[in-house]
Amino acid sequence: MTMEKKVNADEFVERFMVGSQEHLKYKQFPVKVFQLSEIAPFIKFPTPPIFLAYNLVIHLTEGYFIYQIGPKEYSVQAPAILISSYGNISAVKTADKSVRGHCILINEAAMTSIFRAQEILNIFSISPLINLPREDSIGIHQLCKLLYKELYAEDSYKELNDSLLKSILLKVIKLSSSDKLLSRRQEIAMMFKHLVHKNFKKHKHIGFYADKLAVSTNYLNRCVFSVFSQSSKEVILEICIMHSQLLLFESNKSISDICYELDFSDPSYFSRVFKKLVGLSPTEYRNSAK
Repeated sequence: MTMEKKVNADEFVERFMVGSQEHLKYKQFPVKVFQLSEIAPFIKFPTPPIFLAYNLVIHLTEGYFIYQIGPKEYSVQAPAILISSYGNISAVKTADKSVRGHCILINEAAMTSIFRAQEILNIFSISPLINLPREDSIGIHQLCKLLYKELYAEDSYKELNDSLLKSILLKVIKLSSSDKLLSRRQEIAMMFKHLVHKNFKKHKHIGFYADKLAVSTNYLNRCVFSVFSQSSKEVILEICIMHSQLLLFESNKSISDICYELDFSDPSYFSRVFKKLVGLSPTEYRNSAK
């Protein structure tokens, strides 16, 4: 599986769900909404790590599930919101079969056409898991139900759908207290991490990202460390290793081939970095994952 191979909604249904799921193969809209009751009973748990080709928003109204984003697992108990931005490696570890709520998938083009740059940065700055007061959860649930109904209506109206989606995410931003104006350092750090997710395979040097953001490497490092408590180099390596875990799980390629595919110059250096971040060698990780 190369890094260009991302899993879309229909591929997820085909690979990780059992039974007849034709009702989940909706039109190829840039935004998709599913009811969790249509999904959870049919997923083969746990799913392997996958590179989902969408931004993901899950609103849980009943039940629980455990979801992994990168190296961290989140135990999600209703009522709650889970958000995972495009570029993350994700896995569904387990879920209550009777969960209720909605799953919204938004591709990158839709994000940039519906939301202003500042709003997107606010969304990226949200903690992946937000526990909701019951009253706020009811309000979001009503918006999700309306979006679900309108999106798949025969006379679907794009402007209304975009407005409903925007209302949902702006409400989530407000509830997460991420609607405050981001500082310049926060903006730079969030834009840097977004760029790394898109360019890490070919560009591991900080200078590339500093040039893209029109700042010095020293200033970029200060911004990134103030937000993530990591250097720019550490963030780049962490994202590379996260994707190498996907390749180790999904492919039969040798560790050396994976090392060179991700543009590491030396397999021994790759193995040292991998073990430092994951706690296992690449071989140990592959054996434990299988």
